[in-house]
Amino acid sequence: MSDLRRQIDPVDVARFRDLALALADEARRRIRGFWDHGFEVKKKPDGSYVTSADLDVEQRQREMIEAACPDHGILGEEYAPRLPDAEFQWILDPVDGTEEFVQRLPTFSTVIALFYRGEPIVGVIEAPILAERAHAAFGLGAFHGDARLRLTDLDTATPAKAVRIMLSARLNFVRNRDDGAIFDAITRAFPNHRIYRSSYTHLCAAAGQVDAMVDVGNVIWDIAAARILVEEAGGACRVVQDYVSGPERIISLVFGRPSVVERLAAFFGRPA
Repeated sequence: MSDLRRQIDPVDVARFRDLALALADEARRRIRGFWDHGFEVKKKPDGSYVTSADLDVEQRQREMIEAACPDHGILGEEYAPRLPDAEFQWILDPVDGTEEFVQRLPTFSTVIALFYRGEPIVGVIEAPILAERAHAAFGLGAFHGDARLRLTDLDTATPAKAVRIMLSARLNFVRNRDDGAIFDAITRAFPNHRIYRSSYTHLCAAAGQVDAMVDVGNVIWDIAAARILVEEAGGACRVVQDYVSGPERIISLVFGRPSVVERLAAFFGRPA
């Protein structure tokens, strides 16, 4: 079946990419200001953090999108959806890894993505304190800063101990349902692993800094940029879990170098 994203004029794809980069520029400027000068911290009913930076950045991004693309929808972590039935949907997570932000760990990031009828068109991961950015647009490639990303695959005979992976904390595997046995099996089989909890890892996987990422137990704004980044870099992205827990749709992904993705996805069996 033909990819429905080919219906979009490449000129428009480039225009949407440029808007996403402007949103990332604004997020970087504002977040660095909060980082340097302080911010307010509160807890949501679910116990997770929200800060004045989260609210400020998403509000400003929404204003910019509404001005540039008034017929587009917006789904963000901190505010109510806008035009939820629109074909084009911007998905925003102003500070992904708010706990890291609050604890002054610089590996948090901003997630910006645009979907067309459920398919990703543009994705940006902005790590403002680390001054790193990965971005991609459909048919236009993926980039780490100004450098074009081109993932090469690993030989399928590469031993597991030589494969470098990142994965979510064990908490992610047991927060919505008990998949702790999957975490245990992966970490035993692939001992050269690193554990992170934010989408900075998506940048690392797209850039080939690790061979694959196993990201478990997410809502859509956590992972919105991952697929377009990795696929435009030449990698693979597999949905290994997709289910409903309470009011949320929970999605788990494995992405990175194709042969490694297949090896890791096998631990999940058939997608839920």
